[in-house]
Amino acid sequence: MLINALNQYYDMLSRAGKVCPEGISKQKVSHMIMLRPDGSISSITDIRRQSKPDKKGKTKLEMREIDLPERTQKPGIDFNIIEHRPLYIFGLNYDKKTGEFSPEDKTMKAKKSHECFVKGNLDFTEGMSSEIVKAYRNFISRWKPEEETENKHLKQLGKDYDGGYFCFALDGNTKCTLHDMDGEIMKKVLNSPNTAAEPDGICAVTGEWDQIARIHDKVQGIAGGQASGCSLVCFKGTAVESYGKTQSYNSSISQSVMKRYTQALNILLKDRTHKMYLEDLTVVFWAMSEDDSAETDMFSMLMEGDKADSEQTDKAIFNAMRELGQGRQADLAALNIDENVEFYIAGLAPNNSRIAQKFVYRDKFGKIFENLARHQADMLLEDTKAQIPLWRICSELKSPKSNKEKTPPPLLSAMFTAILNGTRYPDALLETAVRRVKTDKFVNYVRAGIIKACINRKVRINNETEEIKMALDKENINQAYLCGRLFAVLERVQKNAAKTKLDRTIKDSYFASACAKPATVFPKLMVLAQYHLGNDDFAVADNKLMGEITDKLCCEFPQTLPLNEQGRFILGYYHQNQDFYKKSSDKTEISE
Repeated sequence: MLINALNQYYDMLSRAGKVCPEGISKQKVSHMIMLRPDGSISSITDIRRQSKPDKKGKTKLEMREIDLPERTQKPGIDFNIIEHRPLYIFGLNYDKKTGEFSPEDKTMKAKKSHECFVKGNLDFTEGMSSEIVKAYRNFISRWKPEEETENKHLKQLGKDYDGGYFCFALDGNTKCTLHDMDGEIMKKVLNSPNTAAEPDGICAVTGEWDQIARIHDKVQGIAGGQASGCSLVCFKGTAVESYGKTQSYNSSISQSVMKRYTQALNILLKDRTHKMYLEDLTVVFWAMSEDDSAETDMFSMLMEGDKADSEQTDKAIFNAMRELGQGRQADLAALNIDENVEFYIAGLAPNNSRIAQKFVYRDKFGKIFENLARHQADMLLEDTKAQIPLWRICSELKSPKSNKEKTPPPLLSAMFTAILNGTRYPDALLETAVRRVKTDKFVNYVRAGIIKACINRKVRINNETEEIKMALDKENINQAYLCGRLFAVLERVQKNAAKTKLDRTIKDSYFASACAKPATVFPKLMVLAQYHLGNDDFAVADNKLMGEITDKLCCEFPQTLPLNEQGRFILGYYHQNQDFYKKSSDKTEISE
């Protein structure tokens, strides 16, 4: 489904003029080599530009994209028409420690690469007479790597040499470039006859008799993947081959479809508005429309928690969340989106040099929006300020003391699938959230929201009536919820009696035990509370609240609480605490 969808999206991009003509590809470049007519270098100019500030206000230097003849995908040494790689152009290695340039290395790769570049480009440009091509040919002919180890222009590049990519222009005229689409080289590339091999199979995507691709082009931009790119379709080893076919012939995808889907996917991965990263998972999304900006922006807002461009849009999103949270149909008219457009979401992860497809989801955007808004509504609490991004949910599932811990990929994929389909959250999500609260001894609106969403969605899907509300529910007589409320009151009594900040409260000693086995802890805590009430300035009010809760408990505490009930315990505790203090915090400690 993914390759077929990307193949169709290529048509959308083509109609919008966003894809390169056949034989041309986009390439990032960092520097422009200015050539004199005799082929000597007058200067090497840094043409990178400052990026837009990120969420933290930081910027970085970004390379520029230009159209070049299609780049080689072959492993090993192979030339490109209009070369952009420094090792091929200059034939020199750079030593980062000494800052020295040298044509020598153990494998002689620099020498072989430069020789390949010289022969291939001189042969291709034979007979061309434009000024820039003449200067390019003169440069190729006169440049001797062994004589240029002290070249001042390369010395000025320094560490930028290895990571740089280069283009060529005529000295004194930056618009007279070698890659000009009206130039001799690019015209020859565009007018070159198609030398594709004879058809040899039926394409699994189009169903037409065509040439089957043996090797698929690389896809770049996958988080954690190789910088040179990864393959979405590849076969390695005879165990995955059948019917005498080798390598990617087993996929039965034609050469033309291969070029189309890889180009479409690379374009999506280069565009920040069509992708998001969740640890090692790269999520790509698009609508089958020539202009899908409204839908992709809305998807990003709901998944990443970004603020809308206008208060009106932000208010419309929040109203839709509340309507869905109250069981009513959301009004999407104010959001200026196409509810019926097909929308695709794909989760991709690296696997060595290959791409592992974790999930692919397709539906009308109106349905996807409702499921995303329903997810946010399920997470909603009284003190929730805005949409909770998925990355924030993932961060709350890990220890705050660990910088290296990652969300297990199966849990991340299952959670994403549940959000998109509007189905039950994975049991592991509730278990992890409850365990983190008990271990870390704190709960905030995100962790409480996760627990509330898991419990409420399970109850709703099972057609049961009890649902946990966004704030304190004094009518809720669930025993676990009442125990959580009571624990919050007992802690408040202890703090009020102490008059000063305590180094250790009952939360530090008993919270995890009270959450799992109330009957073993609460009798002791009730006895301690009688001592604390004697020094509590709010003894009357606190004692009355304790009495109201214990009356509903029928003076009997549950022996053990299963996972769902432990979640209700935590929510009862959180709601009662929020009712005491009426303040929201990004991370409200349980002791507050």
